[in-house]
Amino acid sequence: MSRSTANVSFYCRESKKNRDGLAPIELVIILNTRRCFIQLPRKEYPSQFKAQLRGKKRTDLIDYLDGIRVRLNEIATSFLMEGQPLTADALKAYFKTGGYVVYTIEDLFNDYMHILSKRVGKDLTQKTFRKYEIARDKFYQIISPKEPVSAITKAVIMDYQASMNRYLDYVTTNGYCQRVKTIVQFGIDNGKIKINPFSGIHLRKGEKSVQFLSEEEVEKIRTTDFHNESLNRVRDLFVFQAASGLSYTDMAKLVPTDFQVTEDGQYYIHDKRNKTGVFYTAVILEQGVEILKKYHFKLPILGNHKMNVYLKAIRDLCGIDKPIFSHVARHTYATRCLNRGIRLEVVAKLLGHSTTRITQHYAKLLKDNILNEVKDAFEKSH
Repeated sequence: MSRSTANVSFYCRESKKNRDGLAPIELVIILNTRRCFIQLPRKEYPSQFKAQLRGKKRTDLIDYLDGIRVRLNEIATSFLMEGQPLTADALKAYFKTGGYVVYTIEDLFNDYMHILSKRVGKDLTQKTFRKYEIARDKFYQIISPKEPVSAITKAVIMDYQASMNRYLDYVTTNGYCQRVKTIVQFGIDNGKIKINPFSGIHLRKGEKSVQFLSEEEVEKIRTTDFHNESLNRVRDLFVFQAASGLSYTDMAKLVPTDFQVTEDGQYYIHDKRNKTGVFYTAVILEQGVEILKKYHFKLPILGNHKMNVYLKAIRDLCGIDKPIFSHVARHTYATRCLNRGIRLEVVAKLLGHSTTRITQHYAKLLKDNILNEVKDAFEKSH
C-alpha cells in the first residue's frame, strides 16, 4: 500500500489491560482519510510492547507485526488486481473474513436513501423522497439489486434511459436518470464505485410540455350533465380549480373561513401553499364562485387518485383529445390569465410561485391570441 494514501500502525493500550496486565494488540488502518480499527488475537504487556517497538532487536512480536503488514499489502494488491474498490472498511472486512464483502447495488441505494430519509421534513419534502424511491424501483427493473455496484455500467444507464423513454416524456425520464446519477456519484465519492458509468452521458434539461384546456373545453366540461353524482362532483371540483388556480392539496384543505370577499363582491383566498409555504392570493373567477355557492363553501373533496380516474372518464365523455388530470386545471387557470394580458408577476402571486421563472412555464399563448396581437399592432401603426 502506498504510504501517500495509506498508513498502518499498531497499539497496545493500557486502558484495555485484563487482570493479568495483558492487552490486545490493535491494528489501525488509515486509507484515504478513512480510519478503521481491528483488534488482533494476540495480547502483550503494554510496557513491553512499546519497548520492543522502540528497540532494534528482532523479536517474535516484530516478526508478527511485519507479517500483518505483509498480509495487508497482499490483500490490497488483490483488490487492485481484481478491480475491487479499495477502502479501509473493505480492507478490514477482507482481513477478518478472508474474502471480499461484495457491496451491492441494493447496498448503495439503501445507504443513500437512509441519509436522504433523515432530511425529510427539514430541507426535503416527502414528495421528493418518493421520486427517489420511484427512480430506484425503475432501476431495479433493469438490473438486479443483488449485483455488485461494479455491474452498473454505461450500457445499463443507457438501457435505463431508453426503457423509460418508451412511455415517459423526455423531461420526466431525465429527472429519474438525474436521481440515479446523484446516487452513483455518492458511491464514487465514498470509494464504492471505481468507474463513473455516467461518463459521456449528457442529461440535457428540456422543457416539459404544459397541458391546459381551452376556454371552450372548460365550458364543455362545466355544462355537461354526466347523470352520475360522482362524475358531476369531480366536474365541479375541476371547474373550481380552473377558476382559482389552486393545486389539489391546497384545494383539499380549504374551509369556509378561508374564502374572503371584497366590497365589490370579488372572492379570493390568501394563504400559504401546502407544498412550498409561499403565500398566494387566488382570485376566484365567476365559474368558481358558482361552484362554491352550490356547495355552501364546503367543497366535496375526494382523493386525488380517485379524482384523476373520474377525470379520464369525463375527458372521454366530452370528446376531449387531451390528457386531463387535477393539475391540468391549475395550468389552465394560469394560461387563461396570461392570455388575457395579466402580467407575469401578478400570475406568479396568484399561483404562489416564488419567482416568475416558474410561472413562465405556463406562458403558452394560444394561436389566435398571437395572430390577433400582431394584427392589432400593425393596424395601429397605419
